[in-house]
Amino acid sequence: MTNAEIARIFKEIADLLEIKGDDSFRISSYRRVARTIADLPKEVKEIAARGELEELPGVGKGSAEKIRVLLESGRLPLREELAREVPESLLELLKIPNFGPRKAAALWKQRGITTLEQLAQAAEAGKLQGLPGFGPKVIQQIREGIDFVHRAAGRTRLGDAWPVAEQFRAAVEQIEGVRKAVTAGSLRRGRETIGDLDLLCVAEEGPAVVQRFTQLPGVVRVQAAGDTKGSVVVRLEEEQERDIQVDLRVVPEESFGAAWMYFTGSKEHNIRLRELALKHGWTLNEYALSQLNSGKVIASRTEEEIYEKLGLPWIPPELREDRGETELKETPELVELKDIRGELHLHTTASDGRDTIEGMIAAAKKRGYEYICITDHSQASVIANGLDPQRMRKHMEAVRKAARKAKDITVWVGAEVDVHADGSLDYPDDLLAELDFVVASVHFGLGRDIAHNTQRTLAAIRNPYVNLIAHPTGRLINRRDAMPLDIEALAREAARTGTALEINAHYYRLDLRDQHARLARDCGATLCLNCDAHAGEGFQHMLFGVLTARRGWVTRKDVLNTRTAKQVAAFVAAKRKNAKRPRQEVGRA
Repeated sequence: MTNAEIARIFKEIADLLEIKGDDSFRISSYRRVARTIADLPKEVKEIAARGELEELPGVGKGSAEKIRVLLESGRLPLREELAREVPESLLELLKIPNFGPRKAAALWKQRGITTLEQLAQAAEAGKLQGLPGFGPKVIQQIREGIDFVHRAAGRTRLGDAWPVAEQFRAAVEQIEGVRKAVTAGSLRRGRETIGDLDLLCVAEEGPAVVQRFTQLPGVVRVQAAGDTKGSVVVRLEEEQERDIQVDLRVVPEESFGAAWMYFTGSKEHNIRLRELALKHGWTLNEYALSQLNSGKVIASRTEEEIYEKLGLPWIPPELREDRGETELKETPELVELKDIRGELHLHTTASDGRDTIEGMIAAAKKRGYEYICITDHSQASVIANGLDPQRMRKHMEAVRKAARKAKDITVWVGAEVDVHADGSLDYPDDLLAELDFVVASVHFGLGRDIAHNTQRTLAAIRNPYVNLIAHPTGRLINRRDAMPLDIEALAREAARTGTALEINAHYYRLDLRDQHARLARDCGATLCLNCDAHAGEGFQHMLFGVLTARRGWVTRKDVLNTRTAKQVAAFVAAKRKNAKRPRQEVGRA
């Protein structure tokens, strides 16, 4: 079983226990195990094989044994026992916004409602009236929430949510009386998927700002409109059949820092900060860091001053996940968008791109890049119009001709070469040697055998002409699960051989993911951020790759394409010196 599957089962156990009315401590322990497993950068199967399960945060002897049972049988008796006691369909009700296990329990025990369809019918028929906690307002929210579930099944990809957030943030900033507006929540932390969007603004007249917010263009439904908080539903531009919720909170200037910190989260990071505050006899909430007894404000205006009072450096939002960031002694110099000098994985009309060689060069120059490497697909990618060796050699000539004409930018020619099931590459070594930079990718046969997948990728890493492993796990967010891999083994071999591992910046991929990027960095591997652009506008996705890298604690020195063109060429040459045949000069363009 994958980490995601095991984490899901532990979370479902917690939900079913809460619906049943079990002990709160027991419920919390299952939720913590679920989060620990979901966040692991390594496959839990490998950790279990080493006998190290109980070293994981929140995993005790009992939980470790349950994980081992799941790995061995794919089943867990407790989960099956709970499913006999509590209708599993109640879990679907928990997808309704602001609808928790206790409400689900009340519907089941007092009205016999166990499915979304039954709930919808009961709400329309007036059968929820008189049920404690289900007043007219709550019932209307349930009706709207069910519709929302149908429209917004699953979390929204970061790249789909980002333009909506920016559109509404900019619009709020233009509302009369608003001095500044910012994003918060999981979007600010750069998470790969978003539940809903959180905005924060500074203004004195909260009710007027909230009212104007609920009337902004794009709002399809108003969820709530209070004195300091508004909540609306908007339609995603990219996916017309899906909605996303946008929440706005209005705060005074003196509380802005505390509010921004609080509503950025994560929940676990905030809990850790509150624990630190309590050790000083203080309390921390969305209003201020203040003395516990007197209520005297210690800090509230900026995040920086609150962290300083707690004895911490300012912690970048991307790190606020309770993954060791409160142990930092200084703010790490994480990679920034401005550090990226060029891209080493992009496509043209020679394979499946939409812009010509010259078009991609122009787009890169407009972005201010110092270099690019054009890497069209190899022959096995038939669906992507992959190039056979003869076409590739003609393409190489065309790229080099364009490179000679290009001014103020270095243009290399490479290829994205498929890795076959046996680990061999789609082009022979003599052709690879003619390329300036080689990207190796697994596009087909993304099986569930972790040992085979790992050996297949290791074989590509060990080829002296392969410089980058692109989108290593092959996942497509919300569409296709990651191919199981021993990321640690790949990272160590990549570090040993001088092969870079990609963080694919396209928001459908973000592969390597944040935790894998951190593991790779810790193993000494070089990372490379690329948009896998198929047209000039594709370069704009680099922002999401940078956010993912930052979540993985990646610094500028860890990233290949923050280096100069000369340094990139040296990186390639250092590996090719191990080739058994004479190599072509790298960086001729």
